[in-house]
Amino acid sequence: MSILCWNISNPSLERAKQQAVWLSRRSENIFILTEAKNSAGCRFLESYFKTLRCDVLFPKPPDKDYAVMIISKIPMKQTNFSQSMKFLSPRIASAEIVINSKKVEIIGTYVPSRNASEQKIARKKTFLEELIAVFNNNPSNSERLFCGDLNILEPNHNPHYSFFKKWEYDFYKSLENYGLTDAFRKLNPAKMDYSWIGRTGDGYRYDHCFTTSGLTKLLSKSYYLHSPREKRLSDHAALITEFCF
Repeated sequence: MSILCWNISNPSLERAKQQAVWLSRRSENIFILTEAKNSAGCRFLESYFKTLRCDVLFPKPPDKDYAVMIISKIPMKQTNFSQSMKFLSPRIASAEIVINSKKVEIIGTYVPSRNASEQKIARKKTFLEELIAVFNNNPSNSERLFCGDLNILEPNHNPHYSFFKKWEYDFYKSLENYGLTDAFRKLNPAKMDYSWIGRTGDGYRYDHCFTTSGLTKLLSKSYYLHSPREKRLSDHAALITEFCF
């Protein structure tokens, strides 16, 4: 099983067509696409992969907010996890697949970004607090994979950015309470790599994939693929995570 997690930066229709071609040539079983919108570009991606007989889960926001799209070459069905989220609910998508008789719940998220405004800070805090409540109220009966653009860094991120606050790092650390391990950091204990590069050249590891213990034991690769960012298909690198079943 292999997962491609990628912030697609709400593409225009033209860029979505380029993304579709690039993704269709990839070998991963599942694509988790964040920063989607109910836009012409994202609706094209949904239709394109349905035409290729993929299962597609795309909870469309009723306004101009963002969402997550899951595209799977393996049959999947929606789970209650995402349906339990009330605040900015399209920013969570969850589905169950069965691979080699093992049930795996896939949870994708796009956590709101923020600036210094009180409104944006409160929005992000509320989302993370409700997401933790959903984890508490939906214990897993299967293996879980939780990934997406969290707009959060690991506590030991290098370089350190002082504008990230304790409550943001606390969310990252709290995922351990649900048996979730940072797949990239598990396989790359000391490597510094980034999924988004700012205009000043500073790197940020915003995009993450966390796995429960049964999946963590099967991890074979986890790395950032920079070619889609370098080709300007998005401003984010894709995160690839592979498992040996």
